[in-house]
Amino acid sequence: MRIRVLGRLEVTDPDGTPVHLGGAMLRALLVRLVVDAGRVVTADRLIADLWPDAAPADPAAALQSLVARLRRVLGRDAIGSHPTGYRLDVPREDIDAEVFARAVTEGRPHEALALWRGALPAGVVDADFARAPVARLAELRLSALEARIDLDLATGGAPDLIAEIEELVAATPLREGLHARLVRALCARGRQAEALAAHERARAVLAEELGADPGPELREAHRQALRAPVRRSPLPARLTSFVGRDRELDEVVRALAGARLVTLTGAGGAGKTRLAVEVAERVLATAPDGVWLVDLSPVVAADAIGLAVRVALGTTDEPADALADREGLLLLDNCEHLVDGVAEFAADLLARCPRLRVLATSREPLGVTGEVLRPLGPLPEAQAVALFADRARAVRPGFAPDESTARVCRALDGIPLAIELAAARLRSLTPAQLARRLGDRLGLLDRGVRAGPARHRTLRAVLDWSWDLLDEAERTLLTRLSVFAGGATADAVERVAGGSLDQLASLVDKSLVVEVDERYRLLETVREYAAAKPVDLAEVRARHAAHYTELAERAEPRLRGPGQREWADRLTAERANLDLAMSPRLFAARLWHWLVRTQLAEARSWAAGTDSDLARGLLDPTPELLDRLAARDEPAALVVAALGDHAHRARLTAIADRLTASADPWRRAAGELLKGYAAAEIGDGGAARAEEHYAAAARGFRDVGDHIGLAYPLMFLSALQSGRGATAEALRSLSEAMSLAPAVPVMVLVQSAGLRARTGDLDRARLDLERAERAATREDDPLALARVRNGLAELARLSGDTATALEQHRGALALDPSAATTQFRAMAHSNYAKTLTAVGEVDLAGEHHEIAVALALRSHDGPALAFVLEDQAAWCAARGDRAAAVALLERAGRARGTDNPGLRAAITGVP
Repeated sequence: MRIRVLGRLEVTDPDGTPVHLGGAMLRALLVRLVVDAGRVVTADRLIADLWPDAAPADPAAALQSLVARLRRVLGRDAIGSHPTGYRLDVPREDIDAEVFARAVTEGRPHEALALWRGALPAGVVDADFARAPVARLAELRLSALEARIDLDLATGGAPDLIAEIEELVAATPLREGLHARLVRALCARGRQAEALAAHERARAVLAEELGADPGPELREAHRQALRAPVRRSPLPARLTSFVGRDRELDEVVRALAGARLVTLTGAGGAGKTRLAVEVAERVLATAPDGVWLVDLSPVVAADAIGLAVRVALGTTDEPADALADREGLLLLDNCEHLVDGVAEFAADLLARCPRLRVLATSREPLGVTGEVLRPLGPLPEAQAVALFADRARAVRPGFAPDESTARVCRALDGIPLAIELAAARLRSLTPAQLARRLGDRLGLLDRGVRAGPARHRTLRAVLDWSWDLLDEAERTLLTRLSVFAGGATADAVERVAGGSLDQLASLVDKSLVVEVDERYRLLETVREYAAAKPVDLAEVRARHAAHYTELAERAEPRLRGPGQREWADRLTAERANLDLAMSPRLFAARLWHWLVRTQLAEARSWAAGTDSDLARGLLDPTPELLDRLAARDEPAALVVAALGDHAHRARLTAIADRLTASADPWRRAAGELLKGYAAAEIGDGGAARAEEHYAAAARGFRDVGDHIGLAYPLMFLSALQSGRGATAEALRSLSEAMSLAPAVPVMVLVQSAGLRARTGDLDRARLDLERAERAATREDDPLALARVRNGLAELARLSGDTATALEQHRGALALDPSAATTQFRAMAHSNYAKTLTAVGEVDLAGEHHEIAVALALRSHDGPALAFVLEDQAAWCAARGDRAAAVALLERAGRARGTDNPGLRAAITGVP
């Protein structure tokens, strides 16, 4: 359990699930115990702190009741009892205030400040018992801020550091250490006059408020300001704001504090130069002899590198001689076309100039001993959108980003230059027009800044620059890599594109191929560029189709055994390539993967363009077609036959009998699963037999190591256990099924919520339904959304919120009948009837109970009929018609094949 009291009070389970605490008194008690975590707080002290104005009539009993309620929420072991009081027994590392205080005292200010959300929860900070802890926490926070400022000053400081210190000084004007840090920060930025003025203001405040002179720390900062020379920056002034690389900026500054050579690598347009200049601006504040920027892009030969450096230094001496005793930073920008020469030059320079540091930018590493690499990848979506919006407002004032902006940034791979070029096109295009033209990125981004470097004026020019630096073998491989979608493994690259691992590694080094988790892919802009080269790729595409078809066929039987997770993950990772290579043969090989992952919508979308019995069986099954599929041996065909008409008892039974007679243990388990379904779901009275079949299926799947297959009998078994009143058993079965399933269907989440609600765990039930609602919305599935609304309606009714329940019922019943199963419609009407009864609409409730029973009878689903009959029995009992209730319960028992004694007793009062 984790407890967060810095700011808003939050408690979470070990798995991260939020714990609902309840009322204000419960929250106040928890915070009071946290203040003395691990120590006993006497009952008298707690009473005085919790009821400072007027204690209850029986304060000891009131406190005991409050503690008992808190134990029910947190768990009994969380609060220990003592003869004199109570103690919070939660490890200190699980309480954010304790972790915060330890991080401050141990000199980890960044870690401490990351936890800070406020002193104590709102509503508690004004309590008498909170005054001392609040003061202590506020002092610790200021200490952490000062320590973090010291670290920032040591590494150059963030661009807004001075503004931050000024705000802190204004808030705590008598804290002398902050005044000293402001003077030092201003001085480090070369703003000596402002530093001296800040010292004078601090001196005046201390004299007026405390009658004291500045202490040693502020006096030393003043002396440094008086001695500091006036310095000018050799770096180009900003023309635009710096957006999107703040984390990388901090990382590179820290890297330079511990290494003498740091190289920024990344694709063209990734923003290496801009980041390097920002880093140099920070380092300038603490580099005694300054920084020097050398742009190597105009240099065409390695022997001219030294000349370019001498020009930047303003000297005729050899660079190693000029820099031998100087302490500063040399920024070598745009090294990729001179990598070997720059590597040799930098290695020699660093060996002969011990106080020098070098920051290089290149599309590939220099390969020098001691080099620290900081690759620049695509901007994360949030930063990419922020950059686009910032640049867009320069040409379209008032621009506000929306979903189309994020879509544009994703299509441009988060490349800063591409995003800036796209934003500039808003001069003549609307955002919608821009988004529609993303299929031709290179043509779209064919205009840039006229005064910019030629290689950065268009996206094509950026890629041309990289292309020209490749040898012939690398160009061939890059072009062939364009046949892949979504990346590929090294083995696939070798088999399909014919490239060696060394060539592939070289393209990774040159920032044209991205490697993540042993998969290699081209950014879409690079892929479009490479695919446009005049090269015949027909043979490579044929190898691509053959490779991924063979992969799917090799995976299909392995999805039914111990290695299924690994193979399922492989197919998921290769989805884009499999989609690209689609054929009737590949469709057949992929179908089992779609089925076990309950991705029927995707399977049907591909079936629409595939000419095969399997495809037609998913889209437009006829009895003759389903019989043909049922006669086949492959599991996918049998499942399609079963799904095509799942109420056809004869066909299902024939398939099940053939499977259970097999010598293959997996097929026998599948046969038991189908027999269970046929017994329980098609007709009446088979629940007991179905449980036996499902249990046998579960044992079989467990024995062969098919955990995905195991999830299905457990799901069905749970429903039957629930029907006979074994709620705890049903919840255990369903929980195991949910842990095994690769993707938990919305229907199962709703089923879990119903079971949890039945046990009184309404908070967990609500979490299940919220998760189901997100999934249904994401999948745009109207039936799934209706199931969620039906569950939310039941939860609202159980919580006493009948108005919300009625609103959710109407949403569930508004579903187009053609999109709903008959069973769901029956249960939705039955659930609605229960809420109508709760609000006094008893007659209308009876009408909906009748509708529910009629629908359930049409479904030929015994458990569904039993469910609605039991609800109707409860309605009859509530009206005093006990005889009708008993008759309906007996009829429900016959329909399911098992009785529910607990429900019978609850409805009729007779065990």
